[in-house]
Amino acid sequence: MRSLYKTLLDPNSVLHKCMSYGLTFLLLLGVIFLTPGKDHLPEGIGTLLIVYILYYTLLTKRILETLIFATMLGIALNTGVGVVDGFKEQLYTTMSNQDFLWIVLMCCFLNVFTKLLGKTGALHAFARLVKRKVKSARQLNMATWLMQFPLFFDDYMTVTIGGSIMAPMYDELDAPREDGAYLIHTLAEPLRVLFPITSWAAFLGGAFASAGLAENGNGMMAFFRSIPFSFYAIVSLIGTFLFAAGYLPRLGGLKTQQKEYYVPIENMEEQVPGKKDGGLLDFFLPIVFLMGVVCYFEFDTVPAMLVVLPVTVGYYLLRNIIQSEDIEECLIAGFADFMSLIILFCVSYMLNDVLVNLGYIDYLANVVQTFVNPNLLPFLVFVVFCISECIMSLNWGLILITFPILIPVSLTVGANPYLVGAAIISAGAFGCNMCYICDYTMLTSSVFGLKPGYHASTCVAYSIIFAAISAVMYLIAGFVF
Repeated sequence: MRSLYKTLLDPNSVLHKCMSYGLTFLLLLGVIFLTPGKDHLPEGIGTLLIVYILYYTLLTKRILETLIFATMLGIALNTGVGVVDGFKEQLYTTMSNQDFLWIVLMCCFLNVFTKLLGKTGALHAFARLVKRKVKSARQLNMATWLMQFPLFFDDYMTVTIGGSIMAPMYDELDAPREDGAYLIHTLAEPLRVLFPITSWAAFLGGAFASAGLAENGNGMMAFFRSIPFSFYAIVSLIGTFLFAAGYLPRLGGLKTQQKEYYVPIENMEEQVPGKKDGGLLDFFLPIVFLMGVVCYFEFDTVPAMLVVLPVTVGYYLLRNIIQSEDIEECLIAGFADFMSLIILFCVSYMLNDVLVNLGYIDYLANVVQTFVNPNLLPFLVFVVFCISECIMSLNWGLILITFPILIPVSLTVGANPYLVGAAIISAGAFGCNMCYICDYTMLTSSVFGLKPGYHASTCVAYSIIFAAISAVMYLIAGFVF
């Protein structure tokens, strides 16, 4: 049985291809030729798409394929043999949508800004400052906690660069590497969902907009309103501070240092010869300027970035800490990095429209209103998706799949949509901390020289405690807000 299950999950096996592509093809053919048409479909037909999404996601872990096939099935239910023309028309409609274009520009501009910050080399200034100040294991933990804030704008930069700076110091002070890995791993996701000028914030703003909660480029404002309800992120931020300061008892895998699970690590790459590195001011000044300009444009990031990017480039050129070729590289890479996400956004928008056209959102809202107290919806959403994310962390995929369904439902049944959205975001953050096969787990363990399974086990105890506290907060908030 175990061998069969392993074969089923192997993407190269014939069984996996039959149960994914083969089953999808047969289902699509059946829907195309047997659908009675939109006017004769049962109210709950959208459940077929939801079941398919869950099945295909768990089987393949391929989010883009899941969304594309589910969208095609939904359009086929409406149009039958006209599925190709229906898909084309829906694609044209989505790509000409002003909100969608705003999301594309916002995500790409913020990513270009992130690339420019990384090119300055100012992080070496951080490393030198930390080495001068840190003298004990507790100070090192606090420095690791504080180090995450200047790097909040990019989760992978938080892990890779912040980890590369701090990891060697744990060996130098004979402090447990487990502590540093736990702090950086736990903070990476919460920080980026709490700070409103990151590429992840742009993604979340777009997700709220695609779910119909914001229009005319106001997705970021919807994201801002959800921040106070991101309880898991807030609890993790406070909890890791208390751990770093020595106020929390060591639990689970963090009780003892186990060097037998250590592997060699490399020090942070040294300064490139002949290249002038930026200082702390070169890192913070553009971020402060960005925050000011965003406020001036009433939190519309796109026009703000049209001012911030050229000013930042000019400042760095005057400081001689980047070259002309660096600017072109950042511009191209900033847009290229987000192409896959842009495609995902496009299909997510299309799926949302399909579900609305099928009348499924109204149907689901009526079901929820009949059987679930709207005040309990945020709590139930958080608990259910914490369980699923613990098994397989979808992270942004969870948001792309659930926002178009649950945000409209929460609006219809009278639940707080920002609270429900934050509950989904918090469940995703929990999955990033708790899931053994999450990319954060693999990346952090690599940077800190720990075996992945061992590192994952050290995060379990606190992740469960933080999630339990967050669940109680969602239960209370559902009745208060």
